[in-house]
Amino acid sequence: MRRVLGSIAFAAVAVLVCGRYEDRYDRSKMPWDLRPVQNMIGLWSLQSKSGRIIDLPPPDQIDFAINPIPKFGARAINITHTYFHANGQVNRHDYGFMPVKNATRRDPRIHVAYLTTSSEGWSMMEQGQVRGSKLTFHLKQFLARTFGVGKMGDLDIREFERQFEQKDYNNIVMMVRAETARDSESYTAFYKRVLG
Repeated sequence: MRRVLGSIAFAAVAVLVCGRYEDRYDRSKMPWDLRPVQNMIGLWSLQSKSGRIIDLPPPDQIDFAINPIPKFGARAINITHTYFHANGQVNRHDYGFMPVKNATRRDPRIHVAYLTTSSEGWSMMEQGQVRGSKLTFHLKQFLARTFGVGKMGDLDIREFERQFEQKDYNNIVMMVRAETARDSESYTAFYKRVLG
């Protein structure tokens, strides 16, 4: 409960600083290119998780927002992952964006990317596709920007697959399978919409 209240307070401060809440999640102001992923827009809170989790835990909150809308260039959804300590304090953040390339006559697939940078010192580039209510991503590049990333200081992600599946408007499931230099991880995390 404390996490949710802290997150809502953080969202309120972000709204005052960055823009109105309505702009962040207002689908009527969303660029046409983002329609294949429009139902993901919102603030999602972790409800439960299961599986093998070591270095790459699921975020406690995922924020998919459309503000600010770029004046030119690629249209993308802004991504913020928030991780909390057991006492409710923020442990770390991942920031990034999700550009969408819509289907064309030559290529009927909807391509998406998941580009994030962690406050713990690494960046990931994932590429994938949208198929109905599923978004599937595969790791293309992992960059450690500082020495000593991860719990043991030697995080090196070799393989990473992420899939989001929207069960209904207010519930999504994130499934992750990863291989690092030390071990493998595989888990399922269930999220519920808090805002949006």
